[in-house]
Formats: sequence, structure tokens, C-alpha cells
Amino acid sequence: MAKTNIVVGLDVGSGKLTAVAAAQDFETNTLQALAGRSVLCKGLRGGIVSDIRETSAAVNHLLGGIERELGKGISRLVVGLRGAHLESFSNHGIYNISRMDKEITQADMDLAIENAKSMPIKTDNEIIDVFTQGFSVDKLRGINNPEGMEGSHLEVDVHITTGSSTHLNNLEKAIVRPGYKIDNMLYGVVPLGHSVLTQEEKDIGAMLIDLGGETMSVGIYVEGILKFSRDIPYGCDLITSDLARLLHTSRSNAQEIKEKHGVAFPTCLNDEGEVPVPSLDGRTTHDIKKSYILDIIQPRVEELFEQIQHCVAKSGYRNVPVVGVLTGGGSLMPGMTDQAVNILGLKEIRCGGVQRDLINAPEELFAPLYSTAMALTVYTTEQEEYADYSREKYDSGRGMFSKIGKIFKGLDLFGG
Repeated sequence: MAKTNIVVGLDVGSGKLTAVAAAQDFETNTLQALAGRSVLCKGLRGGIVSDIRETSAAVNHLLGGIERELGKGISRLVVGLRGAHLESFSNHGIYNISRMDKEITQADMDLAIENAKSMPIKTDNEIIDVFTQGFSVDKLRGINNPEGMEGSHLEVDVHITTGSSTHLNNLEKAIVRPGYKIDNMLYGVVPLGHSVLTQEEKDIGAMLIDLGGETMSVGIYVEGILKFSRDIPYGCDLITSDLARLLHTSRSNAQEIKEKHGVAFPTCLNDEGEVPVPSLDGRTTHDIKKSYILDIIQPRVEELFEQIQHCVAKSGYRNVPVVGVLTGGGSLMPGMTDQAVNILGLKEIRCGGVQRDLINAPEELFAPLYSTAMALTVYTTEQEEYADYSREKYDSGRGMFSKIGKIFKGLDLFGG
């Protein structure tokens, strides 16, 4: 039997947790998605833990369900982060090679990257991941891997993501308490860009937009390299709130109306029919025209893309992206690409998920809901060397929880 490794990508989203489990076959060098699940989590707001007990219970329910479905345990758990506390920026590192042979080694590359990481960050923040953008050897740029080359002056450009230590520790505790060990934490935009965008899109200049419920993530690629990324603390849940308030109905009814009848652009309104709307108490209904639903949704969608436009304008790469790709649950609404083209001014925008040639998976797992979780499994198995430059490994023991977590797996830690 082929040796396999069960890798789980856990997307810590906006009020929900989503996971995809994939089997990494070392003999055939293939990746097969085996299961995917998503659960609501009242202990999360915008990717940040607001209630450890609620979040731990949701993690246990989600990952425990996947383990039972697969009939085996998780080999590796990689967590995808999002939230307004995350900050990303690029930096430059230099290392001079003084040895006689001048041959560049992996150790030299590591030291150049460490120098790039030596920069002031906020007191409560820590580095989550460091994404290598490219090397230069004796001023010759555009080198992906200089190991074995000869040179005296090694430079590297990196993309660094930092986050609040407090928020990261709270999330770690929530995941470890049910007994799971975190292998790595990554900013979700990095694996998404790797798995959703094509190389041609990244080379020509692309903008990746992940439309979540309480946050939106933006990544900009220039000449094939991630140059800018940011999380915006607004998302498509605002559309649900608008519908609930203006239609005088519950949020659950508003969410259903949004998913079934919502459109973001006038040309996507196929007919002028009416939609029954339950009252707040659920005892009566009233009919409203579909055009009125559009009148509620369209201004909010325009505002969301204007927030993205404002974010990109401050990035220094406003005129660089030529194409755009929308992903995440919010991208499913008809008319989103039309609004994005109008407001962001890109030549072409499409909706997309993980590229199908990167992983074998059932059709339902290619839905935008699973994009980040699946991208985490793809990125982790394809970019093993990336872990050398990422946040400190959790199996080295950032705290006592990483050492004793398995002891408490399955126990009721809260006595209720």
C-alpha cells in the first residue's frame, strides 16, 4: 500500500470554520482531497477568537467529524489566518559571502532571509510567515534559487506577514484544547494566490480578492511575485444585515433571500418577479419586488469594492494589476464581476477556485467555500521548503498546550 499523509487545511473564517482533508501519496506524488466540512462558530468574529470555549467546541466538532469520516487521524494541520490584525509588507535582506570558494549555500540563503526579517514591528505583534519573492546575486536580479551559484553579494526580497500575538495565542489555545497539534499557520492569501491564480495571471499583474463574510482579503501580484496583501475589516455579511433591516426580517431569512435572489448588477436581474419575505416573528409574509432587493444590494456591493479600491490606492501598485480574480463565498453572487470591473478598472475579472490540475477532488469541494482550506493543503504539500522561513514550528512547543494537547483529546475541558 502506498504511503500517505493526511494533511488538513483549516480556514479560520468569518464566524465559521472550514476544513479540507487531503491524502498526500508519496509514491505517486499526488494529492487527493478526501473530505471537506464547514461549521458555524459563534466564538469567531472576523477571523479573531472572541470565545475560546465556543471555538474549541467548533474545532472539535469539525475536525473530529473529518477523522471519523476518514477512519484515521490527522497527520498535519495547517491553519489559514485572516483578520484586521494581520499586516503584510515587503522587505529586503543582504548577506555578504566572504569565503574563498564563493559558492552560495542554503545556509547563506537562510542568513539573507533572517536579515530581511530583522525589522521593527509592533510590540504585541509577531512574524507569522515570510514569503521569498526572489534573490539577487552580485546585482543580477530575478533568481529563484541561487544555491550552488557563485557570488559575493547575496540579496533577497521577502513578503512578511505579522499578526497580534494575543490573537494568535488565543486561536492556538482554542485549537489545541481539543487535542490537535498545529503544524503551521499561514496568512490565507498566500496559499490562495498560489492555487487560484494562474502563472500567466501573476506574470501579467493580477489582483486576488477573497470575499468573506466579515473580512475581505486582497493580494497583488507583480511580475509573478506577491508584492502587496491586506485584510479589510468589512465583508458580505453587511449585505445580509442591510436586507434584514430594510426588509424587516430575520438574518437567516435575509441570508436565504441573498443567496437565492440576490444580484449585484442591474443586467443580472432576469425578471421583475416578487419574493415572499417572512416577518420577524415568522407569522406573516409580505411580497417585495426583485428590483427592490437589487436596490438594497447594489449600493453595499459598490461600497465594498470602493473599500478595496481605496486599499489598493494606498499600496503603491494601483496601476499595476491588469486582471482580477474573485474567490470566496461572496463571489458567487451574480453581478459581482461586473461591479468589480466598473469600480476597480481592471481589464478582466473572473471568479475562480483552486485550479483543478493541482489536486484531485470531488466536484463539491471546488466550491468557493472550500477555496482557502483546499489551497492550504496544496500549498503545504508543494512548498515544503517554505516552512523553513515561516513562523516558529508548533511541534517545538510554543507552550505547554502543544505538549499535552493529545492527553486531553475528547475530554470535556469546561465541565459542561
